[in-house]
Amino acid sequence: MYPYDSIRDYVADLEARGKVLKIKEMDQDQYEMTALTYRLKDRFKDKSPAFLVERTKINDTWHDSPVIGEIFNNFGMVAQCFGVEDVSDNQSDMYDASVSKILSYMDKDFKWQKIEPVTVDAKDAPCKENIVQGDDVDIYAFPWIKNNPGDGSQYISAGSVIMDDPEMGRNVGTYRMQVKGPRKVGVYFTNQSHGYKYMMRAAERGEEKVPVSVAVGIDPISWMMSSTRLADVDEDEFAIAGGFRGKPVELVKSETNDLYVPAHAEFIIEGEISMETEEEGPYGEMLGYIGKKIWTFCIDIKTITHRAKPWVYNLWPGIGGAYLTLPWEVAHFARLKKIMPSLVKLHTPPDTASVVIACIDKRLPGEGIEAGMLVLGYRMIGFGKKMVIVLDKDIDPTDLSRVMHAVGTRWQPDPASLVVKQSFHIPLEPSSREMFLSSKIVIDATRQLPGEGGPDVYPDDNRTAVEERAPEAFEMVDRKWDEFFKK
Repeated sequence: MYPYDSIRDYVADLEARGKVLKIKEMDQDQYEMTALTYRLKDRFKDKSPAFLVERTKINDTWHDSPVIGEIFNNFGMVAQCFGVEDVSDNQSDMYDASVSKILSYMDKDFKWQKIEPVTVDAKDAPCKENIVQGDDVDIYAFPWIKNNPGDGSQYISAGSVIMDDPEMGRNVGTYRMQVKGPRKVGVYFTNQSHGYKYMMRAAERGEEKVPVSVAVGIDPISWMMSSTRLADVDEDEFAIAGGFRGKPVELVKSETNDLYVPAHAEFIIEGEISMETEEEGPYGEMLGYIGKKIWTFCIDIKTITHRAKPWVYNLWPGIGGAYLTLPWEVAHFARLKKIMPSLVKLHTPPDTASVVIACIDKRLPGEGIEAGMLVLGYRMIGFGKKMVIVLDKDIDPTDLSRVMHAVGTRWQPDPASLVVKQSFHIPLEPSSREMFLSSKIVIDATRQLPGEGGPDVYPDDNRTAVEERAPEAFEMVDRKWDEFFKK
């Protein structure tokens, strides 16, 4: 069914692959869904399924709108989003296949191919099946999740916030939204975000309110564009999504403003963002810690349109891995490869957002530390990373046991380390005393050459010897794999 027009189409294919756990009901007042998310990761790791809960208890009320979670849990799921054939549970293979697909959408000037969205009539837009306006609007009518007892309240965690600017054009970005009342939600723009830039431009023009529409539960590729900063401030995320999909995203006009929204979304929340700010939070952040209270803008909700029995898509930051940020990672890789020809792979483990792993084809002394410095200095990566691990090209960066084996056997803390005492960092870092500042480290876990203080002859590790000298052994086992498990 690729490319998917809706989250439902995508989940149907996941279910066909046996990757959806269906549950009749869960009590989120007791944080049952949150505990399930942790247990799935504990017991299945990167093979854990998505789950769909048919009834959810929130604030002592049972809701019949299904809640869907963990639908982008591994690289097999990401590969499925891109239409990779022969999707499997082999994370390394699916990572490589996804990276190859993503690179095919980029030209030699690092520009993404685009297909402009198209407009459809309201009668052809599933998101218009139900229209709720004025005093009938009640955001509490739907099961928005409070993830953690430490959170300030329920949150709309997976909304794509759509704004427009007369100079910069349309922007689609994902920002968390705290539920504050029946017709009021917060929207948290960091001061580096495109949404914040749009608000500041509007303030300069003397505007007191900014029209906004929020889409929840959209097709996987459009969601990917919304939740990563793949587009520049003056580029349309829906056009880039069209390029990835190979066909245009279908949009429909909002009811109360001139913004166009994904026609196949589960929900559209329309309103106005006030220039006044309110306290928000706390919230369980993506690094796995409860954040501080902050000040955010708020949306006054005018209209909610939604599908019949709409699905609530929820994120659990700090539990589920950020696999859908892969296109952003690949964009960084392509640009760094231009100035660092020895770079073979670049990977941020989805569960460790502040670590980046670079694999290089090392030939010269000092090349590992130099590569780490270049990665740290590349702002779009370095500002959110405090550890760069540099490895030889024979290590699979998606296999963390192999990564740690290389660190444990190839790395000498002195001299193969570089500590940066203070550098710009994301404000969510829980270990930093000063916001926006952190120390950082480059770990050169490549085989150290004699000129770097390494041994005169560095032995192969056991696995590399088999992979390089007897590759047919692995091919033979892979061919017979299903045979071995026949009863």
